[in-house]
Amino acid sequence: MRGSGEAGPVRAVVVDGRLASLTMDARSLSLAPEKLAGHVLAAVNAALDDIVDQSGPDPFPAVDPLALARQFREIRDDFDVQMGHVTGSIQASARKLRQEADVASEVPSLDFRQMFDQLIDVLEAVGGASHDEAEEPLGEGLAARQMVRVVCGPGPRLVSVTIRQRAMRGTAELCDHLVCAVNQAVDGLEKLQERRRADPDEIMARIGELQESGVTQLRAYGQALNAFMGSIRPRD
Repeated sequence: MRGSGEAGPVRAVVVDGRLASLTMDARSLSLAPEKLAGHVLAAVNAALDDIVDQSGPDPFPAVDPLALARQFREIRDDFDVQMGHVTGSIQASARKLRQEADVASEVPSLDFRQMFDQLIDVLEAVGGASHDEAEEPLGEGLAARQMVRVVCGPGPRLVSVTIRQRAMRGTAELCDHLVCAVNQAVDGLEKLQERRRADPDEIMARIGELQESGVTQLRAYGQALNAFMGSIRPRD
């Protein structure tokens, strides 16, 4: 699969997920390094997007357990907030009821946090990273004695391109350095993603356990809530 992209004086061609060629006008060397780097980033990403447009979305995307862990952590925290509001509202109503009735039971609470934490720990263990390492994977490429630096994120897409002034001696030489750095960054990203990939069946089995545990906890919460309501007795 071949894709191409242009930005300013820079043209990029990507073949089979690798930067095959990069060309730029001679006037490119008169630009500020950061300006030229921005054109390189935009051109390469446009070429990558061109391939995606041709092939369409991957029908079988790889499962990144660390990304899934981050999502479950966000769901857990949001659920904590929502359940805190619900429990607080019920407790406020119970305080008013106690002024006019006898309430023998306490307001029950529903805590899913431990269950979510167990699943998050499993996903991060499968992904082979600690909590501090569970960030979005990034690949880095260096060339021209580190005067050219490229960072690549999932997609793949270039996240940043850095060109030092000393690397801007000739367009052909600079393009070779950029091609090397881009492909090194893409390869580095793929290696990180490969280490993080997990068996989807294993992850789905864990999610199934979460669902079963959730149903059990919801049933217990419903019973406790019924018991709380049943304990309310009007005063004579």
